[in-house]
Amino acid sequence: MGALKPGLARLAVFVAGAAACLPMGGPPAGRQVVAGRGAALGAIIPAGDDGLLRVLVLRPGATSDAEDLSVIALDAANDPGPEVPLIAGIDPVYGVGCRTYGRAPCSVDPTGMVQVHGTDGIWKEVNAITGEIQPPQSVPTGPFGSLTSTSGGRSFQAATQTSGTLSDADGHTTPIQLAIPSGAPPYQFFGEDFYFLDPQQELIDIPPSDVPRTAATGVVAFNGTETPAGPVLLLTRVTAGPPAVTQTSVLDPTSGMETLLPFNGSNAELSADGQWVLDNQDQSEGKFIFFDYRSGTQQIVQIDGEGGGFPVWRPGTAEVWMTVFGLGDTHAVWVLRPDAPPVSVRGAYMLYVNMNNYRNQPFTDDGAYWFFTTTSLDSATQVVQVGRTDDPTGPAFPLNPPSTFLDLALPLPDGRLLTTAYPKDEDRSDVTVVDPRTGQSDVVARRGLLLTSGQTRVMGLFHIAEGRGDLTTIDLGTGQATVLAPEFTVTASAEPQGADALAPGARIVYQFQARTASPYDGIWVTPCP
Repeated sequence: MGALKPGLARLAVFVAGAAACLPMGGPPAGRQVVAGRGAALGAIIPAGDDGLLRVLVLRPGATSDAEDLSVIALDAANDPGPEVPLIAGIDPVYGVGCRTYGRAPCSVDPTGMVQVHGTDGIWKEVNAITGEIQPPQSVPTGPFGSLTSTSGGRSFQAATQTSGTLSDADGHTTPIQLAIPSGAPPYQFFGEDFYFLDPQQELIDIPPSDVPRTAATGVVAFNGTETPAGPVLLLTRVTAGPPAVTQTSVLDPTSGMETLLPFNGSNAELSADGQWVLDNQDQSEGKFIFFDYRSGTQQIVQIDGEGGGFPVWRPGTAEVWMTVFGLGDTHAVWVLRPDAPPVSVRGAYMLYVNMNNYRNQPFTDDGAYWFFTTTSLDSATQVVQVGRTDDPTGPAFPLNPPSTFLDLALPLPDGRLLTTAYPKDEDRSDVTVVDPRTGQSDVVARRGLLLTSGQTRVMGLFHIAEGRGDLTTIDLGTGQATVLAPEFTVTASAEPQGADALAPGARIVYQFQARTASPYDGIWVTPCP
């Protein structure tokens, strides 16, 4: 071939330079295990007994509205095995579930079962370790679905409103026939014990030994609370009549003691410590009755104000908190307990805050702090405050700046709260650490999306633009931020180490995609600093 003309030579140099255009700075951290722009990170499966970390990969399917799922196993040295196809024809909107329910990607439990939604509209489960595809199944909808025990070792899956399967950690299963539900689902875990109503209206307890026992008969509905001494249950029965009468009683399954309530129990609630029953039948008149079912004593608490609230028990106590509306737009938070005068916080409104995985609640898990606002409810955004529950009218501190939305407030092991807040877009949140004891507030990252929070570190995508950002880990003790992959990280997930979701040295798997084609495009793995 002869020499190029000068103009063509300049064009060739330009094209070659554009094709080799790389992101600014050095390469992403770690090792590239999948190259190219055609692979998307779906999820990871933490290493099990075989020591292999499995990476779920989504690739374009046979049509534009489908994806195919495959898996790549990484050994301890992060050497990848062959990419193994698992299942084709996945709905790209759902993927492996992470895109629908939150921050993608996510981790799948070590058993390797992955639920997918096909383009044919059918739900399926595929085992990413064995490749086995379970028969098509329908997913229960409405209030009846799956439930797990406190430890997560036992689970119940409803097939219909009147049937389901109890599964133990060792794989043993028990078919369950349920009573026709009367409002709430007729089953519940208390600790590791599974309680349910059978078609004969008997309340059955199946402990981990799988030897069932009858706890009560003639029950049409039940609920309860777990205490350190065991569960305490509220039972509803209907007498034969005529006329038929609804009766509510309190049952202590450990002792077998059952006490009939001395009032209409249709609105009765058990205290979080399991000692008192609250009757709020007359709450519109500001009257609340606390009943000690063990001694038979009653305490009446009267508050001023009009309009009802929704009573919420402070964890582990006999304190009930609620927002009560008065005349006009005035409102206050009232704290009621049977052994002390009521306390009010005027102008305050209790708020339910996301404490991780969309578990919204007005208290921290230990009941030491509560969340509220004094911002006008007509405002588009509210400044969320945190205060001590043992001093409701005492000092309180803001968790988010004005004109922002508080998205998350995660409790950290050292007692601080990790918060995310944004003015318009959740993907451009600022991450702040707030000490609820002192109000000390430190911004640790800006304009991004928090992906994972561990005991000492957090990981996220920050300075996001066009769906990509700096993959960054932050040491919460020192505030040190480490950028693992600049600018163009799309998603990332960390392999949990025991109870720590982001331990030092844990493997982080992420997808990198530059603005234009780059040799760095693909899926990478690197240790957490």
